[in-house]
Amino acid sequence: MPNQTKYSGASALTNAFTAIKAWLESGHSNPNLAGLPETLKNHPLMHQVWQGIDPTKVWDCHAHIIGSGDSGTSGAWATPRMDTWRHPILKIQKWFHLNGAALEANNEDTSFVKRLAHLSSEMPAGYKTMLFAFEWAHDEAGKPVKADSIFHIPNDYAAKIVAQHPQHFEWVASIHPYRADAIDAVEQAHAQGAVAMKWLASSMNIDPASPKCTKFYQKLQQLNMPIITHVGRESAVPGGNLEFNNPLKARHILDAGVRIVMAHCASDGFDKDYDNGNQVVTSFELFARMMDMPEYEGLLFGDISATTLFNHSWVLKHILQRDDWHHRLHNGTDYPLPGVFPLITSRQFQREGMLAAEHVPFLQEVRKYNPIMFDFAMKRLLRFEGKQLPTSVFETRGFFSNQRL
Repeated sequence: MPNQTKYSGASALTNAFTAIKAWLESGHSNPNLAGLPETLKNHPLMHQVWQGIDPTKVWDCHAHIIGSGDSGTSGAWATPRMDTWRHPILKIQKWFHLNGAALEANNEDTSFVKRLAHLSSEMPAGYKTMLFAFEWAHDEAGKPVKADSIFHIPNDYAAKIVAQHPQHFEWVASIHPYRADAIDAVEQAHAQGAVAMKWLASSMNIDPASPKCTKFYQKLQQLNMPIITHVGRESAVPGGNLEFNNPLKARHILDAGVRIVMAHCASDGFDKDYDNGNQVVTSFELFARMMDMPEYEGLLFGDISATTLFNHSWVLKHILQRDDWHHRLHNGTDYPLPGVFPLITSRQFQREGMLAAEHVPFLQEVRKYNPIMFDFAMKRLLRFEGKQLPTSVFETRGFFSNQRL
């Protein structure tokens, strides 16, 4: 009987996935068309979204590398749990990401780079995407724990992609601060051209308040290398201690003089308010409190990647209204998410009064061909109660690479 129950459960999940896949293939999945048509390139709205922008200063500060290591040379790795119905959420997430990034089966490494390089070639000359390496989970002794990791993108692989396509990409290192060689690894990444550090504390098992991080922060401050760190709930890379993502934990980094870019402006989840009896509040409330602290004016920043997800519009409205924050916000796509059709819909923003009706058909067509162009265009067109995002939110190069301006 237990085997029968297990089989029935697996069968139900398979049927559910088949239904989801059929729904997507009926018009809700990304067709991943190639070659942005001239009618879209020359559309009046395309000229409007790029008006007043210097493309050479536009760096997408939040993009993920997807790979399985199937090229034999990348060192990329993804947990086999993504390929079994014993872990249905991971399996379905993988399907969405593969579709969103137009990856080819058994050719994930190569097809990822080829597709993103093509999309980048359709952006105005000078536009770049910052590609994230992604560190293993580590134990308290600083040893990698593959069993606790969801995926891994080596620093060397991220640097290699940039070396192959320097006109399109920059890269962001990912190094666990508990590693015995962490300081040497930071210096090496900096020498290889890494423009920032990427953390997802919960999945990597990093407590930002741990004394084990002290020397790491000192080295980042010395090199003027910012950390792009996830805060709030994490859904795409589950597991680990979610309390490590509490925005208030990041005060230890800020107090060490290290610049932080809080990913997604903490637009999802709830955390304990350590300053008020550990009552549970939205993660965004804690982010907003810290943004309003004068002592963090030159240290704390936010990226607006994923704020256009269907369940984050309330945060985006607040961000649009807070024009006193705008000089501290940076645009990122969270690629491949803009290519995952169910997660973002321009029609929703029209219904909520943030896009004009004539914007929607243009954006829908652009997205079929180029999701990073779609993400940029939609954010440039968004308005709420007369407020919009200024050009500085998109011209991020100066923040990450002052020496090369």
